[in-house]
Amino acid sequence: MPAHDQSSPPTPSKPNPKLLSLFLKAIIMTLLTSLFFLFLGLASAVLLLLHISLSSQRHRRPSLPSTSSSGLPPRDLNTLPYFRLKRHATKNGAAEDEDCVVCLDSFRDGQCCRKLSACGHLFHKRCVDSWLVKVAACPMCRARVQSNVGTKGSMVGLEEDGDKKLWRIW
Repeated sequence: MPAHDQSSPPTPSKPNPKLLSLFLKAIIMTLLTSLFFLFLGLASAVLLLLHISLSSQRHRRPSLPSTSSSGLPPRDLNTLPYFRLKRHATKNGAAEDEDCVVCLDSFRDGQCCRKLSACGHLFHKRCVDSWLVKVAACPMCRARVQSNVGTKGSMVGLEEDGDKKLWRIW
């Protein structure tokens, strides 16, 4: 065996505390920065969802009655008042030129019509009935339509440009 020198074996070198401290500081700063951006991302996602939910509630239209179908059932449709139209001439002798907005046809004497009580809009009975079976709202203004007691035998007045136009309900 070889003879050993009395010299001590090489001791492992001690790590430089300044270098170790520098690596530790870099790791800690990286972790802190990562956590900061993680929380920033989560906070922005929460604020975005909050903004979307609040803005959708603000811009939501009033909803129609929540039923399986949004139209009127036939029994309610039959309770809505209707009448036969009798038109009178205006001051200058000309007939009125009102049209049904569903079929775009003009109203004529003797036609069955409905005047919706919520908004007062006038339609041909067959036109508005086909609409109300699908959607329980006025085709013009979207006012909710409800069944009510009829107004047979009364007069319906339409005011336009100072001329009073009357529709007689039989």
